[in-house]
Amino acid sequence: MIKTAKLKIAVGFVLTAFTAGTAYSEQNMSPVSVFGSQDETQQAGSAHFISDEELKNKGYTDPERILNRIPGVYSQTEDGFGLRTNIGMRGVAPLRTQKVNILEDGVLQGPAVYSNFSMYFFPDSGRMEGIEVLKGPASIGTGPRTTAGTINFISRQVPTAQSEGHYSLTFGDDGWTRNHTYYGGNITPSIGYVFEYHDYRSDGFKNIKGTGNPGDTGFDKQSDLFKIRYTPQGSAWNQYYELSSQNSSETSNETYTGLTGTDFAADPYQRYGATAYDQMDNDYHRYIFTHYMEPMPNMQVTSKLYKTRYSRLWGKNGNIYIDPEANGVGSLDTVGFSSIDWAGDCAADLGSELRACNILTNGTAMGANEYIKRSMGHRDYGMTGVQFVINHQVGNHDLEYGYRRHKDYRQRMDSSYQENFSIDGNSTVTRIIGGSSGPGSQSGSELKDADAESWHIKDVITHGNFTSTVGLRYEDVEYNKGTMASPGGTGTASNDETMLGLSTVYSFPNGVQMFAGYNEGYSPTGYSNANPEASDNYEVGMRISSPSSYFEAIAFLVDYENLLESCLIANGCTGNTGDSLNAGKAEVHGIEFQYRLADMFSGPQMKGGMIDTSIRYPLLISGLIQNSEYKSNTDDEINQMGKSIKYIPDFQMYVSMGMETPTWDISIGAKYLDDTFTNASNTFKTGKAWIFDLNSGMKVPVNMYGISDARLFLNVDNLFDKVIVASEHEYGKRPNKPQTVMAGFKFDF
Repeated sequence: MIKTAKLKIAVGFVLTAFTAGTAYSEQNMSPVSVFGSQDETQQAGSAHFISDEELKNKGYTDPERILNRIPGVYSQTEDGFGLRTNIGMRGVAPLRTQKVNILEDGVLQGPAVYSNFSMYFFPDSGRMEGIEVLKGPASIGTGPRTTAGTINFISRQVPTAQSEGHYSLTFGDDGWTRNHTYYGGNITPSIGYVFEYHDYRSDGFKNIKGTGNPGDTGFDKQSDLFKIRYTPQGSAWNQYYELSSQNSSETSNETYTGLTGTDFAADPYQRYGATAYDQMDNDYHRYIFTHYMEPMPNMQVTSKLYKTRYSRLWGKNGNIYIDPEANGVGSLDTVGFSSIDWAGDCAADLGSELRACNILTNGTAMGANEYIKRSMGHRDYGMTGVQFVINHQVGNHDLEYGYRRHKDYRQRMDSSYQENFSIDGNSTVTRIIGGSSGPGSQSGSELKDADAESWHIKDVITHGNFTSTVGLRYEDVEYNKGTMASPGGTGTASNDETMLGLSTVYSFPNGVQMFAGYNEGYSPTGYSNANPEASDNYEVGMRISSPSSYFEAIAFLVDYENLLESCLIANGCTGNTGDSLNAGKAEVHGIEFQYRLADMFSGPQMKGGMIDTSIRYPLLISGLIQNSEYKSNTDDEINQMGKSIKYIPDFQMYVSMGMETPTWDISIGAKYLDDTFTNASNTFKTGKAWIFDLNSGMKVPVNMYGISDARLFLNVDNLFDKVIVASEHEYGKRPNKPQTVMAGFKFDF
């Protein structure tokens, strides 16, 4: 990384541009936003915003589909509903969204961002009021990860003018239902509130083989939000206090186990009987206390205290115990699901592995002493923190100072916690009485925790036609591993890093902007012997905007000095689950682009002619072309050099066309999902296809009982029912979500 004289460069950049400017004019700098005083079209880099209106019209709950149109953002579909979200951007792998900062209202989200950063919990995207996406140098103020960028979910805000309410009900295929409502207002001129409830569920789109097995492969998920705000009347500091409470619960009947190639071709939506009882239960609770004030006309101070708790119990199969002699006596061989030849339909399996494969996939009955082990992944997580952000306008400088103290932990209570099952020739699964074991004592459970401090300073400088940004970020993290009885008893680790970000944009008078940026990339390791991720990241781009169109193209380079990867069951890793691994040098370069047109068929009115201005035909095209490559081998991957980095696609594109009138609208959006390698040796990869979604709606003239903006809608996900291999690794192939028709109504009140 470029470390030489980093602070001198930053200070020099500021001093060179520090000139007398005009007096500060008040700007709308929301305490929940990460955009600061600039909107998405003014950033010296890549920035995008998804509005409340767009979120409601699309009706998506899956964050992968919501983010489809954002160039440079890609995902790895896992369950088809977005429950286990995998999102990447700008040259980072999407696996468990480990490399992207996920925030809600400017506060870090996740089970344990530093000590266990896999996003098994993800914010409920369907209840959001807005979504901000920042990439490159523009995101250095959020952290802790600075290689790719940040996604900030903006929750429902307390109304400040008048009461606001909304209700939406959706029904669809496979038992899909969705209820979403919120209401907010002001009790007194000083006290405001908002309450929101969101429930969505499905019976699932897969069929479990076997007689008498549970048939539900779906999920049910509920979340609620409550905020109350106190705004002192007549305060000279224009301040307010706000308390936010958010709770989520989920039960999902999903499995890591896929299908053999032959079985996938025969019926991609079947599941083996052995997976019938795979299930995750989780609960999430979060509290945020916010204080906002303006002690001076040119200064805004936002302070936040936050606390989260997350607990999950994930019962999933991973091992099968085989009698090698098939005589009902003697010791059993342990066969991991990952050691079975799923891709080759058991062709490479011999002995106990072949018998295991036949039991799981071909209806071979188990012997009396054989069984399948269902591991019960019982884990608790927690985060607490305090953060301060000060925005200060001085002349032509828009300064931001930030500090965060954050602590989190992961408590693992699943050592030897298991249930045992047998399976017969009809693929019927039966729990074995005896042989199971509970979670054990909490005092002896494994505990990993982290204590992190971070500081950042960012200066947005306006000088002539230039707007330049310089930022510094410092992360200092201490990790401990031990037990609840002896925290840190196993060992400690630490790492710290200072990151620099520089960018500038030049604005021409005709709506054209040119910009360039550089930032240093960093990702923390968790408790590990690995070194933190380190990279140099560059971007250069241009944007052209007018009242009716917008074009943007950005070329980027991510030069990894040290790429950090993780060992997870989700990516088929068979090592120590949760370990961070150094993958050596790597490089990703590419171009991301977007083009928006308000009306494809608008034109000047001819003399004496008339044109219909009530119909509009919007167009949106966005895409990503990139190339990734491992530049070195490691002890774990001796043949990866020269191969594509796993889970990073080479190409993606999104196209949306529509027709809109004042009373109805219809649009078709198509996302091209490129085939993507899912292991470092590039032997497994996903499928590729265009996936089309249809969204349509019609306003209903209902103006009674306070109802307004009533709307009927019909949406279809995967309009042409395209089937692809959405996920493939050492546990077989899994499909994408099939065609799903949904209809409903919504209204404001």
